[in-house]
Order: sequence, then structure tokens, then C-alpha cells
Amino acid sequence: MTDVHVQLQQPLEIPDPESQPEQRVRKRRRRTMACVQCRGRKLRCDRKLPMCSRCESSKTLPNCTYEKEFLWQQPNTVTVVTPAFAERGPTVSQASHLTRTQPTPDSALSSLTRSQPTSLDTRPALEKRDRFLETVLGAPKAAVNQEPYGNTDLLHRPKFHASVHHHESPPLRHGDDEDLASPSQQLDISPRIMMRGKETKTRFNGSGIFANLIAQFPDIKSFAEEIRVASPQLSALRPDLARVKRGLWKRKPLNTPFPEPTTLSLTQMLPSRRVVDDLVVLYLTYFESTHRVLHVPSFLKELDEFWAQRDNPDFVSPHFVVQLLLVLACAWNLADFDTLQLKNDDEYNLTCYTALEWVLHAERWIENSHIKRPDIMAFRLYILLLIAKNAHGMKRSKAWLDTATLVKQAMLAGYHRDPDRYTRISTFNKEMRRRIWTTIIELDLDVSFERGMPPSVQYADYDTAPALNLNDNDLQETSDEHPAGRPLNEMTDSSFQAVLAESLPLRLKACKLMHSPRISCRYEEILHMDWELNRYLSRIPSWTTSEGDDLQTQHKTILIKSLLQAKIGHSILSIHTPFAIEAQKEALFAPSSRTRLEMATMILSTQRRLHETSRQLSLSILGDWTMQAYCSVCQLLHASTNTQASPRLSLPQTLPGLPESLIALVEMTLTCLETQRLFVVKGAKEYFFMSTILALVKARLWPGQANVYKQEVVDRVIFFAQTLFTRHANCDHLGDLGMGSFKTNQVPVLNPSSGIAQPFVPDMNMLQTTTLGITPPGELDPFLDAFDWGDLTGITFEGY
Repeated sequence: MTDVHVQLQQPLEIPDPESQPEQRVRKRRRRTMACVQCRGRKLRCDRKLPMCSRCESSKTLPNCTYEKEFLWQQPNTVTVVTPAFAERGPTVSQASHLTRTQPTPDSALSSLTRSQPTSLDTRPALEKRDRFLETVLGAPKAAVNQEPYGNTDLLHRPKFHASVHHHESPPLRHGDDEDLASPSQQLDISPRIMMRGKETKTRFNGSGIFANLIAQFPDIKSFAEEIRVASPQLSALRPDLARVKRGLWKRKPLNTPFPEPTTLSLTQMLPSRRVVDDLVVLYLTYFESTHRVLHVPSFLKELDEFWAQRDNPDFVSPHFVVQLLLVLACAWNLADFDTLQLKNDDEYNLTCYTALEWVLHAERWIENSHIKRPDIMAFRLYILLLIAKNAHGMKRSKAWLDTATLVKQAMLAGYHRDPDRYTRISTFNKEMRRRIWTTIIELDLDVSFERGMPPSVQYADYDTAPALNLNDNDLQETSDEHPAGRPLNEMTDSSFQAVLAESLPLRLKACKLMHSPRISCRYEEILHMDWELNRYLSRIPSWTTSEGDDLQTQHKTILIKSLLQAKIGHSILSIHTPFAIEAQKEALFAPSSRTRLEMATMILSTQRRLHETSRQLSLSILGDWTMQAYCSVCQLLHASTNTQASPRLSLPQTLPGLPESLIALVEMTLTCLETQRLFVVKGAKEYFFMSTILALVKARLWPGQANVYKQEVVDRVIFFAQTLFTRHANCDHLGDLGMGSFKTNQVPVLNPSSGIAQPFVPDMNMLQTTTLGITPPGELDPFLDAFDWGDLTGITFEGY
């Protein structure tokens, strides 16, 4: 019976030949699922992708890999995280069709995939596993220090096989195994960013033009190191260069305590009336003509009343005094200091930091006023304070926060809703509210472009109508009827704001799109946005001036036209920069490359024309758009030196003489930048950095003169520091160090042939004066330390 029982049960124990492989696979899947790093250390792994939490926290990202068994543990419904430049939502089976490419760390636009029907892939499982992990891990997270496993190729197309179903048409071909990219393809971009610091103490710069461009100079650090090694005099001057980089006003007056301002103390800070009148004229010509803050007839009337009551502080409005101080501070750098000194016959002495004191005292008074429900005067003070800080380079790191807060305050006051909805607001105040709201939005948009951050509002968040194109004399405080706006081709006091407001919704949209964490659009949408912005650019009226017009009217007309072109051109530059960088690898983006060159050249040419016309115009047009155009031209020339670059997409290679012309534009812009940086609180660091980029590009274009261009950087750095110290030789804010190594009798003579200072070699006496309790020369890296590469580019910051 036992044998029979065994025979009866034996057929039940014979395994099914078809099910046997499944049982073996099931046993193998019971193996512990973990990355190689956690498996070797016998630690629990959460199997996160693209890296587990343990490897991420221990900063061993390259070692966080998975064995091939992990591939088959994934369910077929898992949504794959695609690379930075791909269609959303492919599955594991779709990802297996992606071809492998070598990582290119200079590219932030990683890959572009299209889901096309292909035959079943019969290649080995190892190759499938590698492609799966490559797709899941995706692209690097930042523009710098990208991980070696990241797939950062521009276009990641599938390779189509010969076996295509008969009812499907074969795709377009590019070469033997690639299809042509189409403007209608969906793009999904992870833009470059810049972040410095580490752990929880960081500073973020978004995906602006600057962040996209700096990553395209991978040899900038080694180039700067070569300059440092060849220039030992920089070690001797290191303490003074560091002071220049951080700002000569850092200790006084910026960090000097002062008593709480009162109406009397603020009034006593004002210079003589002749000085005030000169600065007011400069403000009305170069600031109020673009950023509408005041009603000029009312302001001038209040100014006359103030001078009549100045000796009686009890009858003086403190709000007006603060407003006047901020107006004067905005125009301070446009005036000639020696001329102001001659006209100032008052007891209050003018110093190099007088305007900074005005800003600091006005800011303290505004903070202490504790305005709970701001009126239009309060918003004027807020706006003027932002403009004054920007004019002097003060607290630029907080500018985006300040403008965002101002936007929220204006919305709390209802400025984002059109005042025609409210009957209790006078005609005069309705129009002034519209001007104030538009000015606030423009200030916030400018800072957003500069910081690479999204703007605080979009067009759908407000319905306030644009301000009318009319002169201030047409708008009276006692008016009951709303005046009719004039045609845009007629120049008025509000022409700049009226014309620029037409493109404001589109520029807000462009800023938000390009500074989002993910840029999801089609390239044809970029081209359509470019068409719309160019349409606004072509519609700028061609205002003309006559010989009978005074100098202020002529400069006002020139500035308005030039600034309109610069601001709209800045938006065009922003939407094309990420694609123009990749044009050498993908012909689809050739229009972006050409448009970027056109816009950058237009901005720099305008800067040169205004620089040759007037110093005030040159300083007024200089903005973030100028810096972006500068870097764009440098990056274009730098990329053109690549021997593998496509000649049909590289204009500097196809147009003889173009590199020399572009270099001349860039050098002129650097001269304008130097002039501005001599007046602001901080800015030498950016000037040094721009000088080095220019020298690097010239050395790549003409390698035989590389040593000459490296010496130019040293000359510029030292001459800039000497000039800055000499301008303040008689000031008391330099402190105990005084002039340091830069004595007034050691300013070099300019070389007429090059326009650059002669090489500066300190003597032995100067070398002895540089210690002063600081680390001895030679033990530091003064050149890189003065440039602070970690601050500027995020290339060398620790912990990332």
C-alpha cells in the first residue's frame, strides 16, 4: 500500500515544464533588493531612485548602483523619470528603446525622446538593464559638478529598427539611424541653477541667463590659476584687493550706528538748494521718465513750499523730506561730485558716502514709521527706496524679497484691481494708482530676470488697466473728468510706461517659463513668443527731437527708446539662451543662436552709442541685460573656437572680421562697467570676473597672444583698485589701513595703445606694509580668493 500510495502521489509532484522557469525566477526575486553600496555594508536600503537615501546622505552618489536583478523587480506600470529633455511619462518598456550616450557635463538639455512604434527588442538583458537605469537616473540636478552617471546628451533619440509594422509609416531619418527633431516636439527641460553654501545655509540663483552661460566656460578656473601663478604681485596686494571686492564702505558708513532719524535731523542732512535742484533735474530726466513714481507738478509745488518752511521743522512733512532724500540719492551717481561741492554753500558737508547716508537714514525712518495702511505717499517711499538701493548696489541679495513684499503690499491695498471699480477714488488718484502698480510690477520683473526667479504675479492675477499716455500737466488733482490718452507715437511724460505696458503680460509669461523648475513647452512655442516680442520691438515709436529742444528733452527721448529696446530684447535673450547654447549639437535650435547674437549685439551697440553720447546716458542704460549680452557674446566666441563646431552654425567662423568687432563691443562694455563699479557699494568682484572671461575668450581666439591677455587681467584688476583707493584718498572711511599698498603717487600711467594700465610691480617697502597682522603673502590664493569663484559660479563651493 505504501508503494501504491507513492505511485499515486508521484504524478502530482512532477513539475510542469512551462511553469518551472517561473518558480526559479520567483526564487531569485526573493534576493534582498538593495543598491550595491548598501548590500556590501549590510544596511537596509529604501531603493529610492535615482539614489537611495543612505548614499545621498553619505555623499557617495556614484557608488549607488543596482544589480541587474533590481531591473526585473520593477512592475511594468512604473512611470520612468525621464532625462531633462524628454516627453513625460514613458514606461519601462518605452525606456528600453533609448540608446546609450556619453555624458557631456556642459549640457543641461539632456535628451529628447519620441515614442515611436518599433519591433520587439531582442538584445541582451544586460543592455536593457543599463538603459533602464540610465533612464531612471535621469539628468544631473545642476549645471555644475554634474554626476558622472547622468545622461546629458542633447537629443536622446531612439534608434529605429528595420522591422516596422506594415500599417505604420517609417519616421523621418537623419543620417542612418537618427530622425530629425521637430519644433512640435514636447520639450521638458531641467534648467541650470547656481547655488552656493552647504547643508541648510545656502544661496540660490535660478535658471537665469547667467547660470546657463557660466557653465559653458569650464576652463575659466584653470585660466585664472595660470594668471595667479604668473603674477606674484597679486599676493602682495591681496589685503587691498579683498577690501575692494568687499566694498570700501563696508565699515563706514554701512555698519556705523546712528541715532534714530527725526524730521529735524533729516532736514539738516539736505545740502544747499542749488545742489538739490541739480539732483532733482537729473532724477526727473533719467529716472522719473521711465519709472513713474511722482506727479511732477505736485512734487515741484511741494518742494517750493518746503524751502519756504525749512526753518520751521514743525511745519515740514517728514514724508516729503524722506521722499526728497531718496530722490537725491537716486541721482547722486549721475552728478559730478566736484561740481556739487562748489555749489554746496551749506553747513552740511558733502562726502563720497553722503548718498549712502541718505538711503540708510530714510530706510530707518520708514521702518520706524510702522505704516499699517499705506497710502500713495508710502508706496512712493517704498519704490524710491528700492531704486536708490539698486543705484548704489546696496543689499542686492534682498532685492527680490523686497520687490515681492512690495507687490503683496500693493495687492493688499487693492492696486491690482482697476480703480474704476471703486467710486470713492478720485480721477487723479485712479491714474496714479495705475502708474504705481505698473512701476512695482516692472521692478519685480527686472529683479526676477536678474536673479533667475519667477515673478511675483502674472497677468491673470490683476486687471488694472495700463496708465494713459499723457503729460503730467494734463492730470490735475482737482480734475473730475478723466483725461483722454494721447497716441503712442506722441512723446509724453508717460510714453515709456505706456509703450512698455503692452508687452508686460508676455514678458511676465516668458520670465515665469524660463525660470521654472521644469520648462515644459514646444520649441514652436518659443518661436511664436519670439515673434510676438519682436512685434512689440518693431512697434516702438520713432520719436524724434529737434535742435530747439533742450538737452534734458533730447536725453530723455534717447533714453526711453534705448531702454524700451533693451528690456524687450532682454526677454528675447532670456527665452533663446538655453537653446542657443545647444545649437552646435542640434540644428533645430539654429534660430535661437542667430537671434541671441542679434539681440546681444543690439544691446551692446546701444550701450556703446550712449557711452559716446553722455556719461549719464551710459550709466542709465547699463543694467542686467547688458551683463547678459556681454556673457552671451563671450560664450558665442568661446564656443566658436571649438574645432568640432559646425561651420554652418558658427557665425564667427563664417563672417570674417566678426570676432574682432564683437570683442571691440565687449571691451567697450567692460569700460562702462568699470565706470559704474567705481560708484557702487560692491561690484569689483563682478568686474574682475568679467575681465577674466574676456581675456579667456581672446586667448582662445588668438592663442599666440595669450600671455598678453593674461597680463591685461592683472593690469585691469590692479588699476581698478588703485583708482578706487585714489578716489577716496582723503576720506575717513578707509580706516586704519588707509591707502594700503596703493599710494597716491603710484597710480600708473595708461598705455595709449592698449588703454590698459601698465604692469604694476610693488617695491620692497610696499611688500613690508601688506602684512599688518594678516596672513603673509604667498600662503593664500589671492587671485581666486578675490574673485570668490564659489560665490560667482558655484563651481568650487564645498559640499556640492
